[in-house]
Amino acid sequence: MSAPTEERYVDLEKLTSRVAPELFEPLSWVFLLNLDMIPEEDVKSNRHLMFSYNLMYQNYDEAKSIAAEFATKKVKVSQYYKKLLKLDPELTKTIEIAETFFALSRRRIELAEKLGIKQF
Repeated sequence: MSAPTEERYVDLEKLTSRVAPELFEPLSWVFLLNLDMIPEEDVKSNRHLMFSYNLMYQNYDEAKSIAAEFATKKVKVSQYYKKLLKLDPELTKTIEIAETFFALSRRRIELAEKLGIKQF
């Protein structure tokens, strides 16, 4: 899947309905769409944000490690990681969805870097 260049937003429910509708609920809690709006150092200091960041940059082994880590924690978001890993243990469908879901954010980050725009 790829996101058309004219799209201004990404509809997670539409993406998941094409790949695996049962993933909509957990992914809606663990994916963060606007990673381009958060300074990279802030993303890198938050393990939950790093899950999305690693999927966006195709660091799939690290994303799987973070999902497994959160699935064992006793924090609210852990229930969604547990459900995600139950439905998609190898994250293959999640990765397929992530490729399109994060394409727009990644393009905006690349453009900001190219133009020298600083995040604050």
